[in-house]
Amino acid sequence: MRSYIIEKIEHYKEELLQALDRNDYLSAIKLRAVQKELEELLSVLDEQKDALHDAENDLQNYYTTIEAAKVLGVHPSSVTRRAASLHGQKISGRWYYPKKVIDEEKIRTQGRKKPGRKRSL
Repeated sequence: MRSYIIEKIEHYKEELLQALDRNDYLSAIKLRAVQKELEELLSVLDEQKDALHDAENDLQNYYTTIEAAKVLGVHPSSVTRRAASLHGQKISGRWYYPKKVIDEEKIRTQGRKKPGRKRSL
């Protein structure tokens, strides 16, 4: 897609120069507008690519709901219920929790007795 847009930009650049050689200024203005739109599209594509790469790197520092539940030793619904206190962020319909916050919560709650019935052996 990127190479196609670059090709089109070069094509319109050549057309623009030919229109200027013919003193066809109206066509030159239109061609320049099209070329500028394609350049903006290209810059948006580059920004999205960078944003996606950054998001992938950022997700390395987050737990999903299931991972956070395993770390904390609780049910996943308990984690989503406490999403605000655990600094959860909803991204594309899924909850993500910072690893630092979950690890601190694990250390803080490590010695506590868990609620509910105790298992009898």
